[in-house]
Amino acid sequence: MSRDDQSRTVPISLERSTPPACPNLKETVREGLRALSDSTEIQNGVRQHRFSGTEADKAHAARWLASRFETPVDPERIILTNGAQSAMVLALASVAAPGDTILTEALTYYGLRKHAHLQGIRTETIAMDDDGAEVEAFEIACRKFAPKALFLMPTLHNPTTIVMSLERRQQIVQIARQYGVSIIEDDVYGVLPERVPAPFGALAPEITWHITSFAKCIGPGVRLGYLVAPHGKAAQATLDRFYGMSTWFAAPFSVELVNFWLHNGSMEKIVAGVREEAVARQSIATQWLAGIPFRTRPDALFLWVDLRGIIEQDELVAQCAARHVTIRPGRIFATDPNLSLNHVRLVIGSPESRDELEAAMTVVGGLLQTARNSGSMTGVC
Repeated sequence: MSRDDQSRTVPISLERSTPPACPNLKETVREGLRALSDSTEIQNGVRQHRFSGTEADKAHAARWLASRFETPVDPERIILTNGAQSAMVLALASVAAPGDTILTEALTYYGLRKHAHLQGIRTETIAMDDDGAEVEAFEIACRKFAPKALFLMPTLHNPTTIVMSLERRQQIVQIARQYGVSIIEDDVYGVLPERVPAPFGALAPEITWHITSFAKCIGPGVRLGYLVAPHGKAAQATLDRFYGMSTWFAAPFSVELVNFWLHNGSMEKIVAGVREEAVARQSIATQWLAGIPFRTRPDALFLWVDLRGIIEQDELVAQCAARHVTIRPGRIFATDPNLSLNHVRLVIGSPESRDELEAAMTVVGGLLQTARNSGSMTGVC
């Protein structure tokens, strides 16, 4: 263990997919808060609920979503939520009842299964390849399980960083329509890449519940998400069902702050800054993984590292923790218990600075290189 490892007492986290702070974030937040404090309606932020969002909120959201959808989005389809996870709860409850089944890929965001099982909804797994969910596996599962929905993260898939091709998306849509299956699309990373296919919410709006938020392009402290329902009646039915339950609706101050940034163009600058910082951090991280197989993209917030034949994932996690670096084992993303998996996810955005990321990657990369060179799967001394 190096002297730096011994002297560090606060762990460096590479486990939570928090976006890095762009250079102008501090001043942008200050500007937004000053604008809110000068508002003549500031008292409404503490006196009023904001169930599903006002017409003005939805108009701001629709303009922002239109840039991602590459087509206008009907504001009546939009529900403002307390982040993407709240949107996920609403979407699940809107497409499935206790005892129903939804499909997920063999690797997926682990929180989805927790939310589904809390609602009594069963989950079944379909295989995936380098382009995401396999078409044939999806169709077989439709016949076998009669699922209510398919959950997908087609753009910067968590944890693999896969971006599903347009052709694959269109094939998935065709089967979903044929079997009457809804699509729940988690698109929280969708604005980070500059050139990616249109989301399912644009390709098949009539069957898609599209989820996004600002947690991955600004930070989790901005508790605001958008749930785009298939049509206005579906959005209203969801609102009617959950009306009065305050845990899912967005905090008015968060909404006002985001609306201000959307109106004055700051949001686009923030996203561009996060993307630029992600590219720089990817460069730092990948240089420590020479000879180690991994998957990522220059605009992704994490890397999916293949440890097969090098070191067991839990052993690497433990050894990193002993050196004050925390990482996530890949097994937590697996939905198929029979899937042979020996990976870890390394997040580049959560360290406070590039120097802190460099320090963490020195530890992770050093352990991996030593393990690879030793040719042993028992770990590193």
